[in-house]
Amino acid sequence: MEIRETKIIDEFDNLQKSKKEIEEKIENIRKEIIEFTVKNNKSFLIGTYKTCTVKEFQKIVYPENKEMLLKLIREKGLYERFSSINYFKLNPAILRNEIDKDILNLVKKEKDFRISLISK
Repeated sequence: MEIRETKIIDEFDNLQKSKKEIEEKIENIRKEIIEFTVKNNKSFLIGTYKTCTVKEFQKIVYPENKEMLLKLIREKGLYERFSSINYFKLNPAILRNEIDKDILNLVKKEKDFRISLISK
């Protein structure tokens, strides 16, 4: 293995670790901000360089097992209105040419790259 190759992989690994640590710190600070604003009945905080607004909203949490939800949506005639294309399933079928030619003619295939790290 070349020294340059080792160096760029090690640098990528270090950056990935730093990114994870930073994301964890951001989430912890986010929780602190929310806790502070709720406790002090505030909707914004002022920092040295930025102002932070905090707005509460209703978040929808769907059941883990969505079978009953899908069944009811179909029974109520709402499926067509709320369904969408599942690209996660459609993409491999397109790559294997398992889709109608009219659909294949509407899409294009491009080369892209994914980089993954594996621990030694």
